[in-house]
Amino acid sequence: MANELPEDLLTLILLWLPVVSLLRFKCVCKSWYALITHQNFVRKHLLHNKNSNTHLLLKTSNKTMEDYVVSTISYEELQISPLTQPLPPQYFENGAEFGIGVVGSCNGLVCLRAYNTLNVVIWNPTTRETKVVPESNLPIFAPAGYCTRIQGMGFGFDAKTNDYKIINFVSMYERNFDDYFMKDVKEIIYQKEVYSLSTDSWRKVDGPQCFIFENTMTCTTGMGSWLAYVNEPDLFVLSFDMSDEVFLKTPLPDNVFGHRLFVLNESIAMVALMPLDEKWKEIQYDIWLLLKVGVKDSWKKLFTIGPSFTKIHLPLGFWKNGTMFLNKFDDGQLFLYDPSTKQMTDLQIHGRYNSMQLVTYMETLVSVKGGNESKE
Repeated sequence: MANELPEDLLTLILLWLPVVSLLRFKCVCKSWYALITHQNFVRKHLLHNKNSNTHLLLKTSNKTMEDYVVSTISYEELQISPLTQPLPPQYFENGAEFGIGVVGSCNGLVCLRAYNTLNVVIWNPTTRETKVVPESNLPIFAPAGYCTRIQGMGFGFDAKTNDYKIINFVSMYERNFDDYFMKDVKEIIYQKEVYSLSTDSWRKVDGPQCFIFENTMTCTTGMGSWLAYVNEPDLFVLSFDMSDEVFLKTPLPDNVFGHRLFVLNESIAMVALMPLDEKWKEIQYDIWLLLKVGVKDSWKKLFTIGPSFTKIHLPLGFWKNGTMFLNKFDDGQLFLYDPSTKQMTDLQIHGRYNSMQLVTYMETLVSVKGGNESKE
């Protein structure tokens, strides 16, 4: 029967199926395998399901164990899946010693890194494909006697070339540096490097000499952004165009101290810390939206959180209609805050607060191997 169906009709039928079903159907026959693994079908399936296949991926570690795990949360109902899976263990042994972070999630691929190491992995949690990224070339270019440190990283999609890229920020400094974070930018050598999945290689790119203040990248369409500075505490948003590979700077609003960046309605949103007294004993979170990258006057203040519970909650990201996920410091509970009603809803999801990350995710057939076609 499989051979009797016209390929066009078969393709239309298979496009409606979830990834888990398609993975099983690869075993039906050689022609189905060839169809399902072909890059053209993978791309069509991705586009066909883009608006109906959105989930949230929660990375955390167990309270009783040090293992890092990921869980899927349905985007519409915010129901957590009863099934969890560990991060690829063979590449992140003893992960609790250095911490594992999600660099970014794009088209079903998730980029993971182990802090304070050069270990980087691209992972498709649905197909369970894993690719170890070659080590960055930059440390070997450090002057004699210098140490290297990965101070920032990002992961995104280049729509012009249909390629996935990692942007890496490496700082090089003398071994006798006592206060690394307090040093002037001019005393440190900063280098940038881009990894291409299609070529499986790194290459240097030019960029501004600055320090990445916020390690986690915010990914909007074709653009990755971080908080950065040249002269602390004068922060700005540093954005990297994944296709043109150029950097853009956006100054923050006057008298605003940026804390974290997120995505809201495909735009950059910033959580700013605002002190309510001189000693910062009372603070509040101001939420700003950047309407146009590179234009300072395009910042728009949306709402304020606090000050009643700002000391015990950490913003994790946005959901629908500007509602925000918050993680409670003491017990790791995940809450949803509605700025219109100022009400908080306990989502009954728990984890260690200092290990929790929440990213948008979709199940896809996209391969971590790159190239024009998927291969076994």
